[in-house]
Amino acid sequence: MALNGLRVGVEPCGVIADGDAFVAGEMERCTADFAVLAVTHEAEAAVDRGYFILSEVVVKTSQHAYCVLGRASTWGDSDLLSMELQLAAYVGLKRVLAPELSASTNVASYARTLLALASNTAGVPVVVRVRAAEGAWARWNRVRMLCGHQARLQVALELGDDACDLPQWRAEPVQLIVLPTSMFIGNNAGFPVLRKDHQAEIKRWMDHTVAYVIRQSEDNVDLLDYVRYLRFLAGTLEELSTAAAASAEYRDVLQAPLQPLMDHLESATYETFEMDLPKYDHYEHAMMRAIQDSPRKEIVLMVVGAGRGPLVTRALRAARQAGRSVQVIAIEKNPSALVELQLRNANDWGHQVTLIRADMRGWVPAQRADILVSELLGSFGDNELSPECLDAACRLLLAPHGVCIPQSYSAYVAPLSSTLLHARAQAYGDGHGLETPYVVNIHAAHILAEPQIMWSFSHTQPSDQIMGDNRHNQRWAAATFRVQASSLVHGLAGYFDAVLYDNVELSIRPDTHTEDMHS
Repeated sequence: MALNGLRVGVEPCGVIADGDAFVAGEMERCTADFAVLAVTHEAEAAVDRGYFILSEVVVKTSQHAYCVLGRASTWGDSDLLSMELQLAAYVGLKRVLAPELSASTNVASYARTLLALASNTAGVPVVVRVRAAEGAWARWNRVRMLCGHQARLQVALELGDDACDLPQWRAEPVQLIVLPTSMFIGNNAGFPVLRKDHQAEIKRWMDHTVAYVIRQSEDNVDLLDYVRYLRFLAGTLEELSTAAAASAEYRDVLQAPLQPLMDHLESATYETFEMDLPKYDHYEHAMMRAIQDSPRKEIVLMVVGAGRGPLVTRALRAARQAGRSVQVIAIEKNPSALVELQLRNANDWGHQVTLIRADMRGWVPAQRADILVSELLGSFGDNELSPECLDAACRLLLAPHGVCIPQSYSAYVAPLSSTLLHARAQAYGDGHGLETPYVVNIHAAHILAEPQIMWSFSHTQPSDQIMGDNRHNQRWAAATFRVQASSLVHGLAGYFDAVLYDNVELSIRPDTHTEDMHS
């Protein structure tokens, strides 16, 4: 019943005594994917008795447990709560919703109960129910901290009339978005719809892995119309572009930075790079401009770290577009990649390219390059040793007044909040996960302030003036960020921008991001 991965549930008001009958009847009629139902009702006497009787249990068999989320009937009676959770686990309920964490809640007591439940790894996960309102995030954050940042904590976020833009909550472990029927308005035909600002917020959440719950505010409301409307709203979302679809599978996936200087990359890794066509379009344009501007009659262009040859292909194309005679030399230290370069030289490039198997930092050519091109930039600009490699390459391979592409690049950082990324980093590797920088397509996060520049590197100085040691590449920086709202800083997000040549630039900064570039 889910549309494009959208899962919609219903939460009826009033007492549902027979959960199995509700699932088989009303839930199916509403075309919902699941229902939120109380685990028990009027079961206070069960504590003295030591067990539930049949009339107190809402979902009585495991037949429909897969499509039911339990709702705890109490929070104050720990004995009854424990019995409900044991029953939920026995029946097979996947989650149980705790009572709302509201302004009147005793936060310390709430957290104490939650911690006891979350620490039981064999038990049913308990979801904290929060209404998006003033002070709600601060209460949730206090509970989270009192529970020691338990990775099993989850949130069911209920929206209301004033919930229009909630970037702070998208950094939290929100599993459910609860929409009360009172939040909807009637259209001209009398069917329920959301206001434009609410539609925009729901669509923002549809870009995250959350399920939706339509909570029935009044008895006389037909939930079917609300479920249909939410599915209709999902159908109005724009299709992801090819570039966005390619990068979506890497959202919030932590990857250790590549070390191409130390390790030989595999063909599949090169192939991933080569899918980023906008990046290579910009490189091609930069090379064409540099070729056009070169005063040399016979131009030597070197591609260092050529990989499987995407920049070589673009260099040959740039030379044709510029209408200039260009000798292209490809340098690659990976012996396996060199095999593929030979194949492409024979099949695609007409043996126009001179192939050299060497480390760019040690090869001495008979004739130096007028244009030196590389794609050594990491997601933080210099984090894959681009400055160190290009310093040596420019000193040995580039003519004194030659051009290096890229010409310069800068690194930026911004404070970030993300429960998901923090949990994944904490669990990563050998216990040093929180001390490791990662390459990650940041998604379930809140960037808390505008990125600030940390440092820059330039490769525009004459090659015969480049120092032979690495002391000039040392950098450090300090920055002060102004965060507008109460937040929990989990780490720093890193970005870079680069000048390839003249005014041809690449950027992954949020405000200047190169269109459709995803690597």
